[in-house]
Amino acid sequence: MKKFYNNKFFHMKNHPYRKWIIWSLAVFFYFYEYFLRVSPSLMVDNLMKDFHINAAMVGIISAFYFYIYALMQLPVGLMMDRYGSRRLLTFGALACGIGGILFGIAFKIYLLDIARLLQGAGSAFAFVGMVYICSHWFEASRLAFLVGLGNSVGMLGAVIGEGPISFAVSGFGWRPTIIVIGIVGLALAVLIFLVVRNEPPHVEKHGRTSIKNLHIGNHLKLVCSNWKTWVNAIIGLSFLITTIAFAGLWGVPFLETAYHTTKEVASFGISVFFIGWIIGGPLIGHYSDRIGKRRPIFIFCGIATCLLMSILIYYPYFSIYIAYLVLFGIGFFSSAQNLSYCVAIELNPIQTKGTAISLTNFVIYTGGAIIQPVVGAMIVAKWAGKTLNGIPVYSISDYQFALTCFPIFFLIAAIAAIFLKEKAAAT
Repeated sequence: MKKFYNNKFFHMKNHPYRKWIIWSLAVFFYFYEYFLRVSPSLMVDNLMKDFHINAAMVGIISAFYFYIYALMQLPVGLMMDRYGSRRLLTFGALACGIGGILFGIAFKIYLLDIARLLQGAGSAFAFVGMVYICSHWFEASRLAFLVGLGNSVGMLGAVIGEGPISFAVSGFGWRPTIIVIGIVGLALAVLIFLVVRNEPPHVEKHGRTSIKNLHIGNHLKLVCSNWKTWVNAIIGLSFLITTIAFAGLWGVPFLETAYHTTKEVASFGISVFFIGWIIGGPLIGHYSDRIGKRRPIFIFCGIATCLLMSILIYYPYFSIYIAYLVLFGIGFFSSAQNLSYCVAIELNPIQTKGTAISLTNFVIYTGGAIIQPVVGAMIVAKWAGKTLNGIPVYSISDYQFALTCFPIFFLIAAIAAIFLKEKAAAT
């Protein structure tokens, strides 16, 4: 190991590809945390059978990830400024890996909860760490492009986490699959520790702020006192709820039941949803910058997703391949949520931009943590008590009743946007 670490690559300050390798590791960690985030959706039936629980309990287990993820959004930026990306990303990947292994060997429900908490705590550093590395290792003129590209690559983790990995779960079982995923996290932690450095000595530093000058309490007070910040956060929450709770957990079992298909086919449908997100994000963002407006895009995309989600839920009579197109459209227009981070910056003083983004993310993921078990409880509330081989069997109407909240949230986003008095976006 010492000989490996003493390799000239690790100490060559001006290696031409080093910054790209460091960036790639940060992006891969973001990819990996998305992978973990959606993994319970492939194991709903397995968890209900092996632990003798219902849908509500599965929702709670999955949501433990978001409980800690949401709580850490406010302090994680300050921690990144003080300690840098190397140690925190190493810790994050290590926590994710341990959480994956613990989830795979868990024999009690409370161990599953702890595993999801570890995964959520580690994942909280992924996006911020990726942005940190983009801003400290590259020229300012590349920042927006690299952050956007990193976000799209990260969401590919959800695509792979939903589709191809479903075959591994079917072929090898959910426990070996998630244990292997956990081992990948441990290996990633080692690579990050060996390769990543906080910043290069000869590359311009972009916007680093001393922890002594942050005055986070004053920043938070200033951002929270702006009512438009809260309206914008509600819009972001309303757009992302479906991605977190439907695509991230309940979409696969709903598609299986409503469209009479296999778990693997249903999983690929959710992958298509995330592909729509990946494509829509940069396109909608580019168009918004071009016209210099956010509000009309929020309104249009909110109405479009409301209609498409209603069709998917209440009219499950067409081919699963048509459903794929609908899912692509929902994902595409849901990516308007990315604009909420731009609006958070534009609505507040520039010195509070980190706090504004953190508060917006906190509201969004707190809502995500709440909605997953709420949807599960709504499914159980409508359930007639039917079981098969010890697993609760939920009908189409059970799912339709619970999933009604998703088109409603999209409609809320469109209505809230009407009251959003935005500043003109930069053109």
